[in-house]
Amino acid sequence: MKRSPKYLSTTATYFIVAAVLLTLFFQLWRLILLLATSNMAEAVPSSVLVQSFLVGLRFDFAVTSYIMLPLVLFGMLPFIDISRSKIARWINFVLLIILSAAAFFANLVDIEFFRFFNTRLNGTALLWKDEQSFMFSMIWDMYPVVRYFLLYFIILAVFIILARWALRRLIVHLPQSPVWANLVYMILLIAMFVIGARGRIEEKSPLRWGVAYFSEYDYANQLALNPTFTFLSDAVRDAGSGKQARQLMEEINDPQAETITRRMLGLPDSLAESPPSRIYRSVRFDPSNDNPPNVILIIMESFGSTRIGTLGNRLPYDLSPHFDSLANDGICFTNVYSTGMHTYAGLFSTLYGYPPVFGNLIMKQASGKDHFWGLPHILREHGYRTMFFTTHDPHFDNMQGFLMANGVDKVYSMFDWDPSERVSTLGVPDHLMFDHAIDVFRNLSGARFFATLLTGSNHGPWIIPDVEFERVPESEHLHKSLNAFKYSDWALGRFVRTLESNPAFENTLVVVTADNGILYEPVADMDLTQYQIPLLFYWIGNNRPAPERIDRLGGQLDIVATVMGQLHLDYENYTFGRDLLDSTDTIAPFAHFSEWYNIGYIEDQYYLITRIGGPESLYRLSDPMTNLTDSLHDLMRGYRRKALAFYQTAYHNMQLPLRPPKR
Repeated sequence: MKRSPKYLSTTATYFIVAAVLLTLFFQLWRLILLLATSNMAEAVPSSVLVQSFLVGLRFDFAVTSYIMLPLVLFGMLPFIDISRSKIARWINFVLLIILSAAAFFANLVDIEFFRFFNTRLNGTALLWKDEQSFMFSMIWDMYPVVRYFLLYFIILAVFIILARWALRRLIVHLPQSPVWANLVYMILLIAMFVIGARGRIEEKSPLRWGVAYFSEYDYANQLALNPTFTFLSDAVRDAGSGKQARQLMEEINDPQAETITRRMLGLPDSLAESPPSRIYRSVRFDPSNDNPPNVILIIMESFGSTRIGTLGNRLPYDLSPHFDSLANDGICFTNVYSTGMHTYAGLFSTLYGYPPVFGNLIMKQASGKDHFWGLPHILREHGYRTMFFTTHDPHFDNMQGFLMANGVDKVYSMFDWDPSERVSTLGVPDHLMFDHAIDVFRNLSGARFFATLLTGSNHGPWIIPDVEFERVPESEHLHKSLNAFKYSDWALGRFVRTLESNPAFENTLVVVTADNGILYEPVADMDLTQYQIPLLFYWIGNNRPAPERIDRLGGQLDIVATVMGQLHLDYENYTFGRDLLDSTDTIAPFAHFSEWYNIGYIEDQYYLITRIGGPESLYRLSDPMTNLTDSLHDLMRGYRRKALAFYQTAYHNMQLPLRPPKR
């Protein structure tokens, strides 16, 4: 019989081998992610990518340590020693496999999450926990789920085989170690894994995701992270909860935040009111418009500027001929940004002029009921019929409930069509929604209306109807998504031209924008391509102003004020935006957007990314690869203070009661 060394614990050796094995498999998942996103890594030197794996070891071992701690604690105590109890041994082994399988699954999900959002798996995924069926259906339609699961089970099977070999080789086939040796090594292992889980020996802070930012290449920094670590960091902190949001606000607290924000919006420093009210200003026009137009606001799904010809299409295909044709006859804003990278953020900010702030989606919170004074409320006060159209389930993100509680009279959705018309989880094709909207408008008997139309076809799984438009060849690997983009453009053009052909819509303002942009060769975690969107004002009728291209910096927050400026209707402006067509506004224009822990801010050709709990980055828009934080430190601090003050003020304004005007 083989004899184990006198002063060595074979049980401890097994746990060390299992920990090394698990850490190496996390490195394997990192390699798989690198191969799956190799196009995003082309600009990163090989030496930096190697560093990503080395830095990533800290995060991998942190996750490994969290997994191993309970296994060691309940595997080396004398009364449940896995070297002495077969039942304890198999329970311990099964627990190792279950925990590892869960961590591997996070790595699997992270592949497409990273490709879509340009960030590792995080608490954002928790925001849709109430729409699991909808999300699972969409994922099934969008991605090669079967192949991914095959990869997952192959990797998991290999891990199980190697872990079982280590168990048999080091525990089953070797003599039992002395009890005292196991106890001594158990203490040492627990100490090692506690330090590993904490990730750092410094007193003030354990390992945070910001530690991964070791280079000037955002892809390399992101690659160093472990998605199990980033996701659980949010989940354990109760991501999105009111408590966590308050803690975040305490971290960035600036007593001058409201004064700074007011100056950014061109308002007086303060209003002597008690109790305090939200930021607002009373806007009056002289004369006021006695024949305002109908307003149709079209929010195009993922209709990013990077694929629009008149805004600098980056691809070798004509993807937006209809939008480009409309832009030639309208007022086209060329320097506009979304407030986030999700539809709910685009819808909320476009209609109500508020930035999305940290915490659970305001559209899902009961406190959001009758809490926002945006275009629906304002125009309804002026006698407009207000309505909202979407291609899919209106209860996704609680859209219907939130909108109808905040000024929208009627919501039309996929339930207004025969189920046979639905082509995917995103409901009916865009052109059917547009056709239905025209039918509804015709039945209003001349009543003035405000309609918001949210398209859906330009989104995975990119299923479009068999209609006539020039398609991208199938030899193009992105042909499905590009053809969905072209189809949505075709549906938009067809809709507007149909309106123009009907005299009933002679006095109508059509506003076209997008919920968010589309990533194109990203170089930063908050890459600007994800936020660059179109904004077009197009008039139907004889009162159309001269066509114009406007390069003034702006965003979705400015749409409410800009629309109202064109309508010339008196209103109370509770938004965080400005009229982009107001020639008297001389305050420096800016764009503000956020995503999870990160806030983006653009002003005067500079782009700041401030990461809560992580480092800042400052770039010139003309050079998004060179971080100027050190060389322009004072400028960076000034922009950072503005960005955080704006965010903080919006958050605190949401806690205040809405006091709409009494008429």
